[in-house]
Amino acid sequence: MNYLCLFVCSSALFLAGCRGQSSTAAAKQELPVRPVWTAPVETGDRVDRVEVIGELQGIEEIRVFAQVAERIHTLAVKEGMAVRKGDLIATVLGDLQTEALRQAEAALEAAVANRDVVHDNLVRTRVLLEGGGGTRGQLETLEAQARASEAQVRQATAAVNSASAYQGRTTVRSPTSGVVAQLSVKVGDQTSPTVPLATIVKDDRVKAVLRVPERDFLRIRTGMSAKVSPLARPELAVEGQVTLRGPIVDRITRTGLVEVHLPNPERLLLAGSTIRVSIEIARRTGVVLVPAEAVLLTGETERSGLATVFVAEGDQARRREITVGVRQGNRFEVIRGLDPGEQLIVRGAHLLRDGNPITRQVREPGEES
Repeated sequence: MNYLCLFVCSSALFLAGCRGQSSTAAAKQELPVRPVWTAPVETGDRVDRVEVIGELQGIEEIRVFAQVAERIHTLAVKEGMAVRKGDLIATVLGDLQTEALRQAEAALEAAVANRDVVHDNLVRTRVLLEGGGGTRGQLETLEAQARASEAQVRQATAAVNSASAYQGRTTVRSPTSGVVAQLSVKVGDQTSPTVPLATIVKDDRVKAVLRVPERDFLRIRTGMSAKVSPLARPELAVEGQVTLRGPIVDRITRTGLVEVHLPNPERLLLAGSTIRVSIEIARRTGVVLVPAEAVLLTGETERSGLATVFVAEGDQARRREITVGVRQGNRFEVIRGLDPGEQLIVRGAHLLRDGNPITRQVREPGEES
């Protein structure tokens, strides 16, 4: 009886084991064949960049002032207009200056006439004195009057020149060639010697002016490569270098001043434009980089860097745990877990399990990783 029970139990255990093995094998056989796209693991450069929004300014910006406190009579320029050195910017009302010039000219005419009269009297007195008429005292008096009249003429001439120059201040001309970047007045406005009428920018060279947060500012050095592009025209990217790094961090904004000087021979970059500047802080070569779409992230990836990828080994997909670094565009840096040359499953990985049978698909020409 005992032998019979032992036989029955052994048979039951054997049958259960067979059923378990059959179920496992069946489960493996039930994994469907998945189409996947693969690409070899490659190495490249990892570039650390700082991106900042800033403003374009002219390297040379000259403010133009009126030297006479009068009202604007005419404006000869508009914002954005190109001007040459000496071109007319504006005129201001100059009635007082014109009247002062007329008075100075009249005074000069009177001084010249008086000098001529004294000179004639002096000549006649000398002739009379040589003929025995007149006196030495009269001659000396006329000679003194002649000297005084000459001085009066010189004084009146200087007054005319001064009045003429003062009247010339009613005409405002450009001190340099460039572009009118800002026009601060209109016809009829009252001018002041302390308020600029216009700003002239020499636009063949411009500078990107940036206020960089302290954390990034401390990593920036002069000479670092920078790429500048206007927000309105991102395709217009211009390469330059950090030209100026300010000596301090502002206590209120916690930012530092950085400038990037740029050539602008075709005048495509406009002063006053808002720009995006990307400054290259560091570069590492030989870094393993993989397409971001191949990396399966988890809730712990941000904290630990752990993620998952699938690698093609023959006609099977093998799950691989990796550690990722920074993301650079559409690629991840891989710190651990992959070697260059391995066939990484780039597309279709989200449907796979470890050991999943796969068929590799041919990527279309020009299709991105």
